[in-house]
Amino acid sequence: MSAEAPIYRKVPGAGLSWKGIGSLWLAEDHLLEVTSIVILEQYRRFFFSDVRAFVLRRTKVRLLWSCILGGVGAVFALVAGTAWLFGASNASQDWHIALYVPAFLFGFGAVVFLVLLAINLSLGPTCRCHLLTSTGWHALSAPTRLGPAIGAQAQIVSIIQTAQGPASTPAEEAATP
Repeated sequence: MSAEAPIYRKVPGAGLSWKGIGSLWLAEDHLLEVTSIVILEQYRRFFFSDVRAFVLRRTKVRLLWSCILGGVGAVFALVAGTAWLFGASNASQDWHIALYVPAFLFGFGAVVFLVLLAINLSLGPTCRCHLLTSTGWHALSAPTRLGPAIGAQAQIVSIIQTAQGPASTPAEEAATP
């Protein structure tokens, strides 16, 4: 008879990186990391008995994206405003209507980038999750925002502690021969 397939529960939070879209899944005895790009999926399995630490590290990715999105949005808005004002100031000329088309296109682009900036800011600070196992440190692809990562850390650490048993203190380790 074949072994039953494990039942997986999704850990809250996802991640987006150059490797693709990442997610974490909990099974009874292990944590599964799934990273996918279009039709390619990559899986990594971490058994709870092998995990030594689950660490969160804040990053400045949110600041970087905010600067890029805000800068591009501001440049687009500046170009749109300049084209609109130049067209309005030359209303007596026949060609002034042609300036309203790029003003509209750059204005629409500015709105798109500024909405993306608002979404990035509303999602909260970014972070990076790492697992320490007997084979070394492993950077996880998800979650990448601090709020879901704290919830995932609490959930995963409690399961790891249940699987490994209570941690011993240094005094208890010194007392055992």
